[in-house]
Amino acid sequence: MAEKKKELGAKQAPEPSRIDPRLLEILVCPRTKTTLEYDAQSQELISRAAKLAYPIRDGIPIMLPEEARPLE
Repeated sequence: MAEKKKELGAKQAPEPSRIDPRLLEILVCPRTKTTLEYDAQSQELISRAAKLAYPIRDGIPIMLPEEARPLE
């Protein structure tokens, strides 16, 4: 039992959350109304048209332009 608690208590690198493909089909850039690309590694939704990257926090896309990171 103690071994199991030890295993559960060990910190592991968080696994990137996944976006439901159906949600990705529905979501569009709030600025340009164009489709978004999902970047699983950086946990962002990319709008090439607006040159913005919208963050995904705790599995929830934050679709506010003021929260987005500008792309270079």
